[in-house]
Amino acid sequence: MPSETLPPAPDMFSRWGAAKTWWTRTNKDQALAAEARLLSRLQFFSFKGVSSTDASENTTVARVGLVELSGKNRFINTLVIKQQNTGPFGSAVDMSEAAVEQKDKETDDQGRTPIAQTKLDIKSTMDNHDNSVVSPPAPGERAIVVCHGYGAGMAFFYRNFHSLSQIPNSKIYALDWLGMGGSSRPDFKFKHTQKSSVQQVVKDSEDFFIDGLEEWREIQKIDKMVLVGHSLGGYLSVAYALKYPERVEKLILVSPVGIPENPEAQKAPLPQPPQQDSGSATPPSPPKEVARAGPSPWVRRLAMGAWERNITPQSIMRFTGPFGPSLVAAYTSRRFAHLEEDEQRDLNNYIYHISSKSGSGEYALATILAPGAYARWPLMDRLKVLTMPTVFLYGESDWMDFRAAEKARKSMTVPTVLMRIPNAGHHLYLDNPPAFDKAIFQVITRPWDQPRASTP
Repeated sequence: MPSETLPPAPDMFSRWGAAKTWWTRTNKDQALAAEARLLSRLQFFSFKGVSSTDASENTTVARVGLVELSGKNRFINTLVIKQQNTGPFGSAVDMSEAAVEQKDKETDDQGRTPIAQTKLDIKSTMDNHDNSVVSPPAPGERAIVVCHGYGAGMAFFYRNFHSLSQIPNSKIYALDWLGMGGSSRPDFKFKHTQKSSVQQVVKDSEDFFIDGLEEWREIQKIDKMVLVGHSLGGYLSVAYALKYPERVEKLILVSPVGIPENPEAQKAPLPQPPQQDSGSATPPSPPKEVARAGPSPWVRRLAMGAWERNITPQSIMRFTGPFGPSLVAAYTSRRFAHLEEDEQRDLNNYIYHISSKSGSGEYALATILAPGAYARWPLMDRLKVLTMPTVFLYGESDWMDFRAAEKARKSMTVPTVLMRIPNAGHHLYLDNPPAFDKAIFQVITRPWDQPRASTP
């Protein structure tokens, strides 16, 4: 969907805009437009201090669409990006001193420029499931696969895609986890009984996602990939790397959830099976113990009860009907206040559309994590059996504690790097794109010839 034909996103705090957004929540074209608005922005972001060739010499080719998996209602929304450079240097990145100095003058502190840094050729193949979104890497070409976190989608990385596409001899793939984002929403069915072990329940939930990723990889004919996962996507990337180690060249964990141990979390009750909904949830009834709770423990009991009943933020948003867009707007304006107004509006509209779809993968949250966002089966001991170089990236003001990764590294036998991105929180790729992109560039292209790489 060409960016020049896209209608503008509704105003975030307009009552009419909120009502209109809610009314069109099941309109596929509205959801596609929300995604396309963000993706069309990628041409205005680039490395700060690392120069790309100008727009006349390169074109960023982007294809987005559904990759069909086996089984009923199983499609993975996929973005494939490749930069085609026609300049005289043979590389889309110019790291000379003069080029770096010039790029610093052209971009703001977030790598943004008012001048397009590349020609953008973007096409959606959603309507006909065109196989052009199946794009195996060329011989010797590196596949970089980017996986989003909980409540997000692959378009959250719109500020990073152009820079990442400039990594030499690489092709960028970004996907929405099955049951999330723009991917299909198959039923997420709990299989556990009272006799099921916590680890088996967790494994079943992990397999819902990572087996879908593995089938997607087979369809794309990717032999090995650099796997980049954010937050819950980082957790699931570890689970994938443990199950399919021969398919991961390097593992880049961006503020991953689930590393630290918490004995209370590991003993917490498993959630009840969710009620599958079609996009408009019925009101959840609170547990009896919540109704009896006094004012002091009431909030805590309510939160615990909601978690145990697998009431997700998305289901609350769907239940509130036409007030749902306003809830999303309140979150977006608070968390992404550093974005410009039009950027906030586009991101807000995208978050609403990927959240208003029927519940599916979101219900895995309470089976993988206990209240407090501690893992029921922590990664602390699981990381030590990884067989590929591993990178941990955190924002300096991240609510995820980097010290857990520092502790985990001590028992890991593969080369590891831990980096903290300045002026960034949990969404470090959105908070400080130039620093995040440079870190990714560095850890992908650097040699890994030492038993343990030191922290830069």
